[in-house]
Amino acid sequence: MKVQPRRKGGKTALVLAGGGLTGAVYEIGALRAIDDLLVDRSVNDFDIYVGTSAGALVGACLANGFGPEELMQVFDATHPEVEALERRHLFSINTGELLRRVVDLPYTLLGAWSHYLRHTNDMTMFDFLWSLLEALPTAIYDGKGLESYMRRALTASGRSNSFKRLDKELAIIATDLDTGQRVVFANNENNDVPISLAVAASSAMPLVYKPVRIDDKEYVDGALGGTASLDLAVERGAELIICINPLVPFDNSKRDSIPFLGVDGGYLSEKGMQAIATQVMRIMMQSGLRYHIKQLRRAYPDVDVILIEPRPDDHQMSFYNVMRYSARRIIAEHGFETVALGLAEDHNYFNSVLKRHNIPISRKMALVELTEIQQARYDPEVIKRVLERRSYKKELNGTGTPSTLKQLNNSLAELDLALDAMAAK
Repeated sequence: MKVQPRRKGGKTALVLAGGGLTGAVYEIGALRAIDDLLVDRSVNDFDIYVGTSAGALVGACLANGFGPEELMQVFDATHPEVEALERRHLFSINTGELLRRVVDLPYTLLGAWSHYLRHTNDMTMFDFLWSLLEALPTAIYDGKGLESYMRRALTASGRSNSFKRLDKELAIIATDLDTGQRVVFANNENNDVPISLAVAASSAMPLVYKPVRIDDKEYVDGALGGTASLDLAVERGAELIICINPLVPFDNSKRDSIPFLGVDGGYLSEKGMQAIATQVMRIMMQSGLRYHIKQLRRAYPDVDVILIEPRPDDHQMSFYNVMRYSARRIIAEHGFETVALGLAEDHNYFNSVLKRHNIPISRKMALVELTEIQQARYDPEVIKRVLERRSYKKELNGTGTPSTLKQLNNSLAELDLALDAMAAK
């Protein structure tokens, strides 16, 4: 197959899909593994960042210079400058609307019952119950806590909450609730909106978070129009796109041998409504993304797209509650481990693709850190230390020159590249 020539000056893009809180933490672990793969660069060196829903939070931080190790420190309350991302920031109860709905409840019940009695021959009990849904609030939580937190985090240490002041291109995707249209907040589009407010709008998962009102419009989860917007990266000149998608359907074809939440075997339908809803959502999200990538590859054959996802048989990623806060370290470690292994196993493929964009890679550091975790029998403290450790590409000693560890790791990377080059001859 003839290799397509690359346009001079082509950009690189990192596209982060949605997936709730656990999806965001999975992406952080995956980014840590990608960081180890790269030589003389990091995940903060992409030209373009596109984030949707949970990916908007991670993308906004990366575009502002936060590395994956720093993001894990933020989640674990060990960052020296940025306050921890806690439950109260993510789960701020929608108190005002809840109180208004309680006050209006008697009138809603009376109106629904009166309408049912007048149309008994034309209505079912389901119609009556459906009309009672008007008594429920639009969502359980309010995104103002996340917006406030992001505003403080992005203005700390000289970082910026303004699209206009970013050196990197950042695009955050939301959905206009009234029109259903995709809306882009970026450096050159809707850039008067603060990044923190755009993140809150993109992350407003329906029924979980109330719509975010900006000026005279209301916005909800950007993933409703597609879990990732890779076309935006292409339109901005990207020739290499790495997309991380945490949501994939679970492959339950080996149902007789795979334990599920402590139960051996069985169909997904036997696990109840929650299992079915989760699977259906993931099927729709992934199928839409795969079709999107297929169309892009057909329209732009000179653009390389690398898709990183959990394995289909990964029940740990498939059935964790997407908003589960307590699983953040487990999911981050899981993302780091599984993605690092995948990158190491498919090293030849990634090497051939990235080489076309003059990006050298190595698998030495990923394997070294995986071995450290495995030899410690997955001790939580060792996992925490590995995930939060500063990247060897950035580690300097007090004199501003590379430390001994950095020199050693660079030597290992150079040796790995040399061996690959000799094997290719």
